[in-house]
Parts: sequence; C-alpha cells; structure tokens
Amino acid sequence: MDEILLDIALILVFTKIGGLVSRKFKMPEVLGALLAGVILGPVVLNLVHYDDSIELLANLGVIMLMFLAGLETDLEQLKKAGKSSFVIGSSGIVIPLILGSLSAFLFYQNTIENIFIGVILTATSVSITVETLTELGKLNTKAGVNILGSAVIDDILGLILISILLTVNSGSESASLAVTMIKIALFCLFGVLAILFLPKPINRLTQHIAPSRALLTFSLAATLLIAFVAENLGIAAITGAYLCGLILSQFHHKEYIERNVKAISAGFLSPIFFASVGLEASLDGLSGKVIAITVVMFVIAVIGKLIGCGVAAWLCKMSRSESVQIGVGMISRGEVAIITANIGLQNEIITQEVFIPTILVVLLTTIITPILLKLAFSHQNQRRLGQ
Repeated sequence: MDEILLDIALILVFTKIGGLVSRKFKMPEVLGALLAGVILGPVVLNLVHYDDSIELLANLGVIMLMFLAGLETDLEQLKKAGKSSFVIGSSGIVIPLILGSLSAFLFYQNTIENIFIGVILTATSVSITVETLTELGKLNTKAGVNILGSAVIDDILGLILISILLTVNSGSESASLAVTMIKIALFCLFGVLAILFLPKPINRLTQHIAPSRALLTFSLAATLLIAFVAENLGIAAITGAYLCGLILSQFHHKEYIERNVKAISAGFLSPIFFASVGLEASLDGLSGKVIAITVVMFVIAVIGKLIGCGVAAWLCKMSRSESVQIGVGMISRGEVAIITANIGLQNEIITQEVFIPTILVVLLTTIITPILLKLAFSHQNQRRLGQ
C-alpha cells in the first residue's frame, strides 16, 4: 500500500511540473504529463512501475475525461456533423486498414495476422485530443466536434472488424458475429434514444432541486454504469462515458457537474492516465526487426489518419485548415490500440514481436498529437492553409 501511495505522489508531482514546463514552451500541458510518464517509467528513471492499481486509476481517468468531453460538447453542432462524421470515421478506418495490412507483408506472410495489424492501426483514441482541444479552447469548433463524432464511428467500426477477424480465426459459426453486431446496433439505438428523450424527464424531476454533492455522486454513478454496460457489450467503456456526458449536457445543473468533475479529473485522475501511457513504454525485447516494424507502423499510423480523415473532411466541403485539424486530431492511438493488440495476442493472432511496436506507436502518436494539433490550430498555419 505504501508503495502505490508513493507512486501516485510521484506521478502527480512530475506530471504537474511537466505541464508547467510545456506551458512555458507554449505547448499543451498534456504533452508534459506524457513525457513525465516516460521519465518516471522503465525507459529513464524506472521509479514507477505500471501495475493493477495504476491501471485502475488510469482507466477511471480516461472515463472521466470522456464524460467531461460529452458534457462540454455542443449537441446541436454534433447533430449537424452526423453525416460528415460518419464519412470521416469510415475513411479513417479503411485507409489505415489497407495500408497497414499491405505493409505488414514486408515482415510476415500470415494473411490473418497482417490484416489484424491493419486493424490495430485503424484504432483512434481521442482522449489526448480532447484534453488538447479543451486547453486550446477548440473543443466545440467544427473540427473539434467532427473529431469527436468520427472517433465514435471509428470505435464501432473497429469493433466490428475485430469481431469478424476473431470469428474467422477461431473457425466458429457466424452466429457469434451476428450476436455481437446486434449488441452494437442495440447500444447505438438506445444511445440515440437516450440523448433525444431522457434529458426532459430528468430536468422535470430535478428542476426544484438545488445542485448538491448527491447530484454529483449520482452523475458519476450513471457514468460508470453506462461505461460498464458498453464494456460488457464489447464496446469501449470510454464510448459509454461519452454517451452519458452527451445526455447530461442538456441537464439544468450541467455546469455544477462539469465544474466538480473537472476538479476530480484534472487534479487527480487524468494526470495518472496520461502518465500511464509513458509508464507502459519499455525497451525490453527491442531488436532490429522490432524497430523496423515500429517505424513502418508509425508512418502508416500518421499517414493513414491524415489522408483517410483529412481528405474525407475536405470532400465533405470543409476548409483545408479544418481538414488538416481533423486528420491530426485522429492520429493518437492510445489505449484503444493497446486493447486491440492485446486481444490479438491473447487469441494468438499476433505475436509479442508485433505487440511491442504497438506500445511504441501508441507512445509516439500520443506525444506528437498535441504538438501537431497546436500547430494545426495556430492562426499562422490556418492562414497559410487558407491561401
């Protein structure tokens, strides 16, 4: 117990110092928190080790982060972005899948394994993007809303791809795939209905109730419950948390909940989540081939989303600067790629030789995304792209 307390204290101190240094260099604070994790982890100082306790707090951190993203999302803007988000999210799946699968043949000849490598590269985790956009005050811009909507589509389509590959690899009947598809469809249906019809009765019930800690407790419980349901249906918990945030974004006492959740998230849980990405980085098992795989996967990870999402946004009549912002915002892979790779490892579709590069690609894309977003949203680059 005493060791985990020291680990958490070190993470909080180092991430805060890292954030202050990042801000000094006019970069998003999240970048400093990520690098703090790398410094504390096995790559540099080896002071803090990624264990079950850190993992639990990190998972809670990302759930709170996505719940806040939902709370702060302009629902009207999101509704307008529905069609374009679907096109962008779909293209952001197809291009990395094709490029990733084809490039995997440079190293392996197993078709299922190569396609699964492509599936790993289709993943998008917008947790880092959300935090960066919030810091920059760009979360509710046209680009920001489309990034969030596209990430949800990306998550659902990626899950369908994983389910298909697992069914093909195990040789099981298509019935299990059909069941998974039905679960996803039902979750999406109930999610849309909840956003449309739940806020009014909730507001009627609570219109005469003053905001209190009980209200905050019930909101957090609802977030964790919906995240639990999503996870058990095979959909990422962060999607459930985001859905809960969208529902409560129409709530009378939204500002009270947002203010208090932000204090819990930004002050405690989110720094642990950001640091955990760096803590997972390790140099064990590195070889020439692993480095080569990492380089190829990293290039595909960046180009796949920039081209796939950026070009799709441009075809949806968005400006060049908005298209670049959306493409950059979808680059980060985060925990989604790690979860996908872990599923492949457990089902013996991929080997440890692929899992290590996945961790490194997650780390690299997570570090560069805040930097590229800062550049993409700078007035100078927006003017340059607009000319």
